[in-house]
Amino acid sequence: MQQTKLDHWLKQRFIYETHIFTLRLPEEGLERGVEVQEVEQNKSGDYRHRLVIRNNKLAESLIAELRQRQIMHATHIIEGNNWYNKHLAPCSGGSFTYQWIIRFLGFVIACIGAWGIYQLMQNEELVSTLKSTWEELKGGM
Repeated sequence: MQQTKLDHWLKQRFIYETHIFTLRLPEEGLERGVEVQEVEQNKSGDYRHRLVIRNNKLAESLIAELRQRQIMHATHIIEGNNWYNKHLAPCSGGSFTYQWIIRFLGFVIACIGAWGIYQLMQNEELVSTLKSTWEELKGGM
């Protein structure tokens, strides 16, 4: 299914993480929401620090600050390891929004059907006809 704007926003807000690899950290303290991890030298090449950011606006402001201070960096956007990823972004590529719309419509149709059957069962003539038909079918088999 086609992705909606809501699906894209949900992915950006809740699933994607920005990983920024740097040689050195800025002299001034980092903003709240930036997780600093030390990187093993043999796995990352020249980079020593990984900054993990889950907020897109915060990541953009930090990248702008790194450029202004001329700190070498590399940016990677990856899917975080969250329990709800498979629900917000199904592996089949389906749309979270459309899935919930279809589920809601199915629920409404099921409720209308159940209400209609309940209304039909309130008719005593219909119930007696159904019972006699059932008894005839049982007797004929």
